[in-house]
Amino acid sequence: MSPLSRLHCGRRRMGDCSGDGPRFPLCRGGNSTPNRADDLIPESPRTETLLPKIHKSGNPGRPIISCVGTLTEQVSGWVEGILKPLVKDTPSFIQDTTALLNKLSAIGLLPEGTILATMDVESLYSNIRHQDGLNACKFFLENTGTDADSVVKLIKFILTHNYFEFDNKIYLQKTGTAMGSKMAPQYANLFMAKLESDFLSSCPIRPLAYYRYIDDILIIWTESEQQLKMFHEQFNQFHPTINLTLNYSCTEINFLDTII
Repeated sequence: MSPLSRLHCGRRRMGDCSGDGPRFPLCRGGNSTPNRADDLIPESPRTETLLPKIHKSGNPGRPIISCVGTLTEQVSGWVEGILKPLVKDTPSFIQDTTALLNKLSAIGLLPEGTILATMDVESLYSNIRHQDGLNACKFFLENTGTDADSVVKLIKFILTHNYFEFDNKIYLQKTGTAMGSKMAPQYANLFMAKLESDFLSSCPIRPLAYYRYIDDILIIWTESEQQLKMFHEQFNQFHPTINLTLNYSCTEINFLDTII
């Protein structure tokens, strides 16, 4: 029985999947791989819970779904460990404010008329189409010594089993990823890294600097204001489900927890 089949089995009848399970050799080195597929199955899987936005009128549902104790919790945590090192190697990645300030200090003096701009991806997690996210992950997994196809299958399993309960009914999230899933930030990071790489390579005019923290983007722009607006418009047209807001200033701008 394949690892994915065992996970499905675990969702239906946990007792039937006990005992010695098959090896689960996703990494050629084998150092960080669970010994059995059973190790990725929680003892008491349960559905996720939709959390309301209590600070907004009408308390609309927020797709930050707690995955603690669910079918996908442990396998999502394992996948997170595979994807995380790949994210750190992407060109635009910034880990935190300190890393950003170090990168900015290395740029030096900026030309007169430089524009500081930020872009925010609207509802990134819920707008990543499954196949686009899977393709991005596979792109970065290839040539890493990891069985990319097997990891992608596990990611697909996680994406297609994001169940949650609301108003005494059980739903399945059909697009995007649950924000409460452990692998979600790394998955979203790799999707954006591939998307922005493809977009920037198609642009005749590019920013002097481009940094991103998941869905928050900082740009140092040395061309005209009109060209910046055109850059933003073209980025918004590059992918059918990804939309970005734009803010800019020639003096200072807020980004993360810093005024630049």
